[in-house]
Amino acid sequence: MASNDEDYSLKEVEAYVKKHDIQQVLKECIVQLCVSRPDKPFRFLREHFERLKR
Repeated sequence: MASNDEDYSLKEVEAYVKKHDIQQVLKECIVQLCVSRPDKPFRFLREHFERLKR
């Protein structure tokens, strides 16, 4: 069973993920990766995240 501190930490993490829409961003990233199927997936991911920064 999780302690109160662990519950609080989990809630903080969930709030952070939701605030920054991380789950959706990663989902879209994985979809693009699977559609493109590049020979160099890590390069693709790096470039994908670089495009997101702009």
